[in-house]
Amino acid sequence: MFQSILLAVRFTTHHILSQPEPEWTGETGYIKGELLRRLLPPLPQKDNETHRLVCICGPKPFTTLATDLFKENKYNENHLHLFLA
Repeated sequence: MFQSILLAVRFTTHHILSQPEPEWTGETGYIKGELLRRLLPPLPQKDNETHRLVCICGPKPFTTLATDLFKENKYNENHLHLFLA
């Protein structure tokens, strides 16, 4: 009965390292609008389907940049939670 709920993808994390170790195979560099558009699914178009939460953690300049980039991609304050260092 609850199988579909348990199998639903409800949490996704993306690590983007600016100074990775040589063996790192994930995303590298700094966040940019193009990178966010590639990694994130579009927001649902219906008002009742806005259950998306983006948690941003990092130094204040990073957090400010990330917040601005998400807002440029139609995310609003209700979608964002900031962990300020």
